[in-house]
Amino acid sequence: MSSNKQNSKRQSKKEKRRNRFWLTEAQAALSWAIILALGALLGTIYLYQASRIAGVGRHVQELQNELDDVKRVNAELEREIAEGQSLDQLQAAAESMGFVRAQPEDIEYLVVPDYPTAINQGPLPEMSEPPQPIETIWEALVITFQNSINDLAIGESP
Repeated sequence: MSSNKQNSKRQSKKEKRRNRFWLTEAQAALSWAIILALGALLGTIYLYQASRIAGVGRHVQELQNELDDVKRVNAELEREIAEGQSLDQLQAAAESMGFVRAQPEDIEYLVVPDYPTAINQGPLPEMSEPPQPIETIWEALVITFQNSINDLAIGESP
């Protein structure tokens, strides 16, 4: 009997050890249910995002088609404007409104009293030698800085 007790103690110790490390069937089923629920949740989120992306893509495509239509209409209007501004079209429109081509004897010039006839431009500036090319970046920076300071002293902004 004592060996039987020891065997049962060993088996119960083994079972207790096994039970500690192994999940019960309910715990395993619950774990799988949670894993499946998370997988279903991730799948649902993925499908939702994919359908939204597809919807936005469709909307972008519709807007692109609308933009193409507007560009086509715009090009048509530009063509019509160019045709309307051609000299032949303008001349035909003027003739249809009763305008006639002016002959030299039909032109009348008006004299405006005290109208300046000559503009005093003053002497033309003399040509100077072109500046020497800038050799280094430091030269360029110094010249730029000097010009900025001069412009500020004059009251001009760059």
